[in-house]
This record gives sequence, C-alpha cells and structure tokens, in this order.
Amino acid sequence: MGRDPRPAARLPPPALQLRRDPAAPRRAPPAQVTGFRALGELPPREGWRGALVMAQDGAGRVLMQLRDDRPDIAAPGQWGLFGGAVEARETLAEAAVREFHEETGVRLAEAELAPLVRVPSQARADGVLYVFHTDRAIAPGEVRLGEGAGFAVLTPAQLLSFEVIAPLRPLFAEMFD
Repeated sequence: MGRDPRPAARLPPPALQLRRDPAAPRRAPPAQVTGFRALGELPPREGWRGALVMAQDGAGRVLMQLRDDRPDIAAPGQWGLFGGAVEARETLAEAAVREFHEETGVRLAEAELAPLVRVPSQARADGVLYVFHTDRAIAPGEVRLGEGAGFAVLTPAQLLSFEVIAPLRPLFAEMFD
C-alpha cells in the first residue's frame, strides 16, 4: 500500500485534547436553573454569576456584610449579603457554600440552602446574582469576618433605610415593607 498523498490533519496529541470529565459537576445554563424567581431586569445573556446567602439570626435579623470602601470594587461602603463569584466547574450551591465560609468562617451544607431569587448584578452588565436562603440561624458570635469592612445583623427597618446594594433593595422591600 502506498502512502496517502493528502496532508495529515493537524490535531493535538491525544493527551492534549480537552475532554470534559464526566465526574465533574455540570454548570447548568440559565434556562435550567430552577427555584430562583427573577427579581428585576436580568441581562438577555448571562456571562457572569455570583452566589449569595441570606442568613438570619434567631431574632430574624439578616446577616449583612459592609463592603470595603475601595474604588476598585462594586458598591464600595454599602451593605450586601455574603457571597461572590461562581468559579469554573462549580455549581451555584457549591459557590455559595465556599464563599460564605471564606467570608464568615461559618460552614454551611448545600442541603441547608434553598433557592430564593436571582437579581441583576451591578458589577457587570452581563451578571446575575443568585440568592440562596438558609433556615439555619447564624449567631453573630459564630462569624469570623474574612472579607469586607465589617458585618452586622440588621432589622427589617435598618435594611430598608441603610445603603444596601441596589440589586437587593427590591428583595428587602418585598420581604419587609
């Protein structure tokens, strides 16, 4: 048999071909995210995700983070929920658990989280913040602040009068007004 005169296809060696690990968690596209009610005008195409956790203490006050007052972050000096960016190959719940632990020192189980709402991000035009709620009461003494300028457990009246990040204001108005 003669040699094939056509040029060989230029494929990367088998070891360098990217294959999805079947055991790795799949990141659900926005259309498949269930349980999160849309609140506010969401971007037509989602390019970035954040996962936040709304936790309360035994008296029903909401655990809030005072964001650092730096010009290089979104909503500097305002109050927000604990949470952050969803990393590659990470589910929304995994990100919420990881971020909440990194920022508060409190470790939640994914089973303790319930989807609440999804709101537009003010940090990115293509961003969506997914807010989980936990029924687990978090006492202020449990919190070891890992990020932010401070934290507090705020009453409904405080949530409605303090400078809370814009995407969360409709949620608190709906819950407490």
